[in-house]
Parts: sequence; C-alpha cells; structure tokens
Amino acid sequence: MTELLFEGCYVVDAFGDLYAVKGLVHPPRRVYGFPRIVEGVKVKDFSRAFDYVVRKRPEYLFDDPYTGRVVVAVPESMISRRLLPSRTLKGPSKHVEAAMKLADRLAGCGVEFGFTGSLLTGYVDEKSDVDMVVYREGRKAYEVFKKLRCEGATRPAAGESLDKLLESRMDSARALDMMEAERRKVLTGVFDDFLYTVKIVPESFWETWEDTRCEPVQQYECVVEVVDDSNAFYTPGRYGVRVVDGDEVGREVRDMIFFRSRFAEMAAAGDVLRVRALLEKVSTNAGSYLRLNVGVNREDYILRWQV
Repeated sequence: MTELLFEGCYVVDAFGDLYAVKGLVHPPRRVYGFPRIVEGVKVKDFSRAFDYVVRKRPEYLFDDPYTGRVVVAVPESMISRRLLPSRTLKGPSKHVEAAMKLADRLAGCGVEFGFTGSLLTGYVDEKSDVDMVVYREGRKAYEVFKKLRCEGATRPAAGESLDKLLESRMDSARALDMMEAERRKVLTGVFDDFLYTVKIVPESFWETWEDTRCEPVQQYECVVEVVDDSNAFYTPGRYGVRVVDGDEVGREVRDMIFFRSRFAEMAAAGDVLRVRALLEKVSTNAGSYLRLNVGVNREDYILRWQV
C-alpha cells in the first residue's frame, strides 16, 4: 500500500479522521502523515495536530530510526481509505472552473498531475484555494508555470491572497518575514482570481527508508550560500549549500532539505541566506555527512541575508 502513497495524497483512518501523506518513503507497514481533519474539524497548526495525535492516537507515534525522531506514522491496519490526487473535483463551481482552466494550461505537456487539498477531500468553502500536485515530468511543469508568470496568466500573491497565504503559514514563527519571498515564486500565486499552490513531487527520491539513518545533532543557525538550486522547486526538495558563517559543528554541511512546500523556491544559486534548521548527521551505505533539515520545528526559517 505505502508505495502508492506520496506527498499530496490523503488517508482516512478507522476513526474517520483525515491525514495528509508526507514525503515519498514510508516505514514498513506505516504511512507518514499528519492530521488535517479530526472529528470533523480542520487542523492547520502543526503543533496542535501533533498534540492531537499524542492525546488521542498515541499508537500512531513512531520512534523512527530513519528520521531519528518520534514522528506520526499511521499503521496500515488503521487506514480505511486512500485519496489520490484527482481531476474529479468537489467544490463550488467557481473553484472547479478555475482549477480546470489551470489544468488546461498543462494539457499536452506530458505532465501527470492532479488536484489535492480541499478540492480533493471535499472540505471546501469560498475561502479555499486551488491546490495541485505534479508527480511526473516535474521539470516540464515548472517551466510551464514560469511561462505562465511571464505571460501574466498568473501573478504573485498580494493583498487579500497574501493574507490568506500568511494565515496558512502561521505555524512557522517567522512566517511574516518569509512572505517576502512569495513574490518571486511561480508555484504559488493567483490564477483566475484564486490563490493557487502547486507541489511538484520528485519522480525518484534521493534516499530510501531502509538504507538511511539520521541522527539529530542540534538546532543550528547559520549563513549559507546556495550553490545548487536544481531540486529546490520540488517537495520534498533540497538546496545544495555551503556554510559561510556558523558554529564549527555545522561547517561541513552540504545540503539543506525540506519536506514542507513553503520552503520551495525560497532561493536561487548564488543567493546568501540566513537559516535556522535541524542539523542532522546522515548515514547511508556510501558513508555519512551533515545536512540541514528546515521545517522540522516551528522556529525554523529561510531568509535572504542582508549584508
């Protein structure tokens, strides 16, 4: 079952709660996920969602050797239904029409995609946005969205749409500061007067659950230069970086990864950033190295560094 589930999918558990699937690899007989609808109520705050699992679903907590942390991983035995990204949508006609117009822009490009979020789950209202996930030919899709922005078919989030986006990001302590980057992103913006977000999922992941072990070292603040942005539009994604200012313990960092789409498209090669993230030691069959994992904690951030 787990090999069919990826970022943008949902599972419904035996209690009727809805969980958003996270990432591309999963533990044996479990699925990484986070509660989005619990007891009929939307949960957007990361901390509240985790607290719900601690209080009501402790059997979903998993001492994970892959991440080196206790995480939420729903047992397969507790999953009653799976929801995969779809082009069959549920919601107000204006939302559906806007989504289908956006879909038409990708037609003929060989891109495989579907809609996720409220248009997939049916928990949609007039304030809902249009959420898309691309899971094949992601680089082609990214070029399409860059072209749409250049043509003026989409525009950066601003005003009311930016406020709505900020509200959805308030479980990050520096959410307001990070909004400055949104005007440069093409995978988030406004299309046909609706806020849209796009997750582009990599077709293959750079590591496996079985062969990768992460050891949290400490929370780490530093200044980095981006040296490789070729995978920065994906979710999960990563930046190739080098530390230019930071404590000695993390000076050998070479990667900064993220599993939350808000950290995609935050920077381009050559940019200098101030970041706070979890410093991890990663061990694989090929050896070990240090990396930053941004978005694990509420206080994590990526900001352009003003020299």
